[in-house]
Amino acid sequence: MKRNTFSSLVMVASVVTILNFSSCGKYEEGPNFTLRTKKGRLTGEWEVVKMAGQNMPSSYEIEFEFEKDGDFKYTYSYSGGGSSYSYSYNGEWDWKNDKEDIKLEINVDGFNYILDFEI
Repeated sequence: MKRNTFSSLVMVASVVTILNFSSCGKYEEGPNFTLRTKKGRLTGEWEVVKMAGQNMPSSYEIEFEFEKDGDFKYTYSYSGGGSSYSYSYNGEWDWKNDKEDIKLEINVDGFNYILDFEI
């Protein structure tokens, strides 16, 4: 009888633990559990589709490419109204605010710019 009680208790504790891990997460749209680091999940090419809650106009294209070593590339393109242009900048990135924000440092024509973005 004691063995069944112990087995039942272990099973209930396991279910509660699993439900606890799957019920909440730090990021709304991110996974609740992953083996990849946050840096590993950010690394790669990203296209901006919304900024400040608004969809990007089709004439604009903004892309970021993050590398694990802290380097990044920012590309901004515009095509519309009979003209088009594209700019590309390199810089460094790092986490901020308990890895909920990223800080970008860009050097443009000798001027350092620091931008903060919420993920």
